[in-house]
Amino acid sequence: MTPANDHILPAINRIDALFRESDLGNYYLSLQIGEKSFAYCILDSITNKYIGVGELRLPAIKGQAEAEIKLPFESFIAKALAALPVVKNKFKASKVAWEGPKFTLVPELLFDEKEQQKLLAFNVPIDSREKVFHDLLSDFHIVNIYSVPQREKEIITRVFGVDHIPHLSSVLIESIYQNYRSELVRPRVFLHIRETHFDLVVMDQFKLYFANSFEYHRPEDLLYFTIFSLEQLGFSQEQAEVLLMGKITRNTPLYNLIFKYLRRVEFARRNPAYEYSFVFNEIPHHAYFPLLNLNQCGL
Repeated sequence: MTPANDHILPAINRIDALFRESDLGNYYLSLQIGEKSFAYCILDSITNKYIGVGELRLPAIKGQAEAEIKLPFESFIAKALAALPVVKNKFKASKVAWEGPKFTLVPELLFDEKEQQKLLAFNVPIDSREKVFHDLLSDFHIVNIYSVPQREKEIITRVFGVDHIPHLSSVLIESIYQNYRSELVRPRVFLHIRETHFDLVVMDQFKLYFANSFEYHRPEDLLYFTIFSLEQLGFSQEQAEVLLMGKITRNTPLYNLIFKYLRRVEFARRNPAYEYSFVFNEIPHHAYFPLLNLNQCGL
């Protein structure tokens, strides 16, 4: 039998017919990479239009989960490059966001770079194979401290030529603020749904009240963590205005459950600062929210 990880295929890979390798000097590449996830988009800086998007994930094949988990990161990246060869090109510039579970937020006034590893270790376990980094979220005077496995960081830097790799949560928080700043005079709840985790961000009065990531296995898990977090923050279910983004669509068990208990629900919109090729026509506007805003972030 052929191993499951030999059959990694793109979940999506769409490139505008106007894409030209001769114009690579005009294109920006944005990437969202985790140990088991890989997504990209391409922005044409001349037309200010997104002209390509793609995603790759390790297959979840029954009975072969162990083979999936043990696929080395370097092999995963090699398979991603083979399945999505467009990302192997040399672009005008590239940015990569790290999709990892380990991060913590601290006030800028309390942050000391020399102590960042201790600050992170106080909240999440880290080991000698991980390297600690930070992002400054200047709009909120908050520092996001996070870890990236050293080997993964070296591979990403070597393959894509990037030095600093901001954390996905930093990109998400900054992207939300940039896109919804004028609407943050009242409590807003943002749910970014991923494959096995979701990100919960709460803002009110232009302030960041809460940001965390949770693992979930069933729709009920996501609902429980969301409602519990809101209650701890003092927000009622009826008060919450919820914006959904990421891997969620209408008329699914997850959406129906959220809508049942959090009635003021809508989907996030795309950043109007950009145009989008026809290859995005069948992609929900709330999908790939942080990825499609990464290029605009000052991280």
